[in-house]
Amino acid sequence: MKASKGKTAFCFPGQLQEKPMLKDHHPLREDPYFKELFTRASNQTKFDLLNFSFGGEEKEEDFSLKLQISTYILSMVHFYRLRAAGWNPDIFAEHSMGVYSALAASEAISFEEGLFITEAIGRLLKREGAIHRGGMASIIGLPLEEIQKICQDLNGFQLSIANYNGSMHFVLSGEEEGVEKAISLALSRKAVSATRLAFNTALHSPLLYSLREEIMEILQDIKIQPLKVPILNHWTIKPLRREEIKDFLSQEIGRPVYWIRCVEKLLQEGFTHFIEVGHEATLTKLMRWIDREAEAFSAGDRLLERM
Repeated sequence: MKASKGKTAFCFPGQLQEKPMLKDHHPLREDPYFKELFTRASNQTKFDLLNFSFGGEEKEEDFSLKLQISTYILSMVHFYRLRAAGWNPDIFAEHSMGVYSALAASEAISFEEGLFITEAIGRLLKREGAIHRGGMASIIGLPLEEIQKICQDLNGFQLSIANYNGSMHFVLSGEEEGVEKAISLALSRKAVSATRLAFNTALHSPLLYSLREEIMEILQDIKIQPLKVPILNHWTIKPLRREEIKDFLSQEIGRPVYWIRCVEKLLQEGFTHFIEVGHEATLTKLMRWIDREAEAFSAGDRLLERM
């Protein structure tokens, strides 16, 4: 149940790094929200998403696209579970493509509309990855100045900072060769870790800003409804206004994610509980690096703890 003190933020993650792999005894397999939403999504997308979430085959066509769609659905499953358990968030915070599930949870768009946007933009990213091979790398243990210097030293590879996740945790995005060189350079400069992420596009970099008009076309028939719960805009660090949502979505994959700004703003405003509305604990770990005293947990992890 919801804690009696402090304010609560629901945090919606971007893309899973691995397939969900909900094996035989996983509690979600018998969850009514899980069954309903995955069935509806499978009917809409024509993908067998239930089989995908259960493990499926290792080599599957449209793997990254199915992974992004599954991330969206699982966030919605955990949102409905949390709401049924009595949690009433004061605000939503979103990281990367977690904005689609945040919008659906706030009822600015329907579940089906969020699914449509997720799939359509996912297909754009798949196309771009096939034409212009890019990549992303997570670098931990170097300050911002050193990360900026790496980008400058590898100037010819169009590298940029995609995610500002913490004071010593950043994600770089750009051309694939440049990303590999950045990993080697970061490790040589004493980074704690520098690893390639499971993306073949330069997400959240200027290389994808050219997709803005195509994304606006995807959104043209979507009617944005009033938000039931405010969503924090990580660029302005203010609640996202209804009239700016489409413009935000059209730019989102071509601009950085300022996660640390969101968390610092929420901490300043008295938020004490941060619940990751997703299957993994990516944002939970980021939250604990920023503030170890804040109460942070993943809905997916809490579910497994009860097994």
